Amino acid sequence: MDIATLKSVLAATPSTHTIMLKGPHGIGKTEVIRWLAKNVWHQDCVEFQASQISDVGDLIGLPRINSETGETEFVPPYWYKKDENGNPLPVTLFLDEINRGTTLVTNAMMQLGLDHRILNFKLAPGSHVICAINPGDDGNYDVEEFDPAKMDRFVVYNFTPTVQEWLDWATESGVNSVVTGYISQYSGDLDPYSNAAASKTASKSFDGILPSRRTWTHFAAFLDMASEKGLFDGNKGLGILQESCAGYVGQAIAAKFKTYYAQHGTGMDAKALMESKNFEKDFGKKVEGLCKKSKIEAVQLGQSVCQYLHEQEGKMGTPDNPTELAHKYADNFYYFLTHLQKEIQVEVYTNAVATARERKQKWTKLIGKSCTIKVKDEKSGEQVNALNALYISIVRIQNEFN
Repeated sequence: MDIATLKSVLAATPSTHTIMLKGPHGIGKTEVIRWLAKNVWHQDCVEFQASQISDVGDLIGLPRINSETGETEFVPPYWYKKDENGNPLPVTLFLDEINRGTTLVTNAMMQLGLDHRILNFKLAPGSHVICAINPGDDGNYDVEEFDPAKMDRFVVYNFTPTVQEWLDWATESGVNSVVTGYISQYSGDLDPYSNAAASKTASKSFDGILPSRRTWTHFAAFLDMASEKGLFDGNKGLGILQESCAGYVGQAIAAKFKTYYAQHGTGMDAKALMESKNFEKDFGKKVEGLCKKSKIEAVQLGQSVCQYLHEQEGKMGTPDNPTELAHKYADNFYYFLTHLQKEIQVEVYTNAVATARERKQKWTKLIGKSCTIKVKDEKSGEQVNALNALYISIVRIQNEFN
């Protein structure tokens, strides 16, 4: 089931039922449980990964000698919290990769999941216990297979989020647009563990690395930072990109991404620039870098942006009643121009904006009136439309050049 369905099903499952989520790593199981704990169950979410627990005491607590009775008793684990009256508080326990732990850890997790208790500590009513396993029947994981009798004790939900759900989330979260563009074109590379052809291709890379939604998200963050630092500039840039990408998603897919990046590289096509939800973060440094790299390419990009705005005129409303899209385009166009070098600003304005005005293209008037950004006028001291103020400044610079 996809993310939306899983959230609804989990919210409706009684807390006394122990749930087993089955699905590959890195597809968002943890994020779904965190969301439910916070927004639906209103409980603390405590997470354990069986493969990372070296001391079972982290899970079940530690023994001590009772000084009065001389008997051994267990101190509750840190996550077992109580209210002011000494009653345990409801909690959401997410026990991940329970088929990857040692026998001792797996047995302790099984008791928590099935009995809602550990040793002599019982979970508070309303507590939720969700277990998760990576499937072992596809040959991709070295895990213990649970027999039917053991699985029969759980409510088993197969989690298969869609590619579009990740793309929607990534776009909303500001994930690098080159990465989302690549996944849009090569959707099988998002979760190749669930894609036989992609898995087979990646197995030929000799490194055995396959990407997940998690590693693509991490790589996108790296791509943002590396691009800002100019790591991919120069003759060796694409080679550095491929080797870096391989560390996240494997050599086979990194080679494909390198080719895509070379074609769509900066991600600075006109649509991406104008549709950006955070221009300064997404493209500010990139536009400045392009100006340093090639004045001609920067001017061509400016002309492409103006052509795109002309094509979108019908979606912008009227100068007296602009749409939200018109406001976004106007603000992003302002940001775009401010990151151009002054002489490039002049060329873009002269060869594209002024020419469009002469041709009476509607977008020029729409954009001019729709900018929501304000700046202080040097003469009057009043707050004025930032884009129109920039136009005046560019014309002034143009006159100085002449």
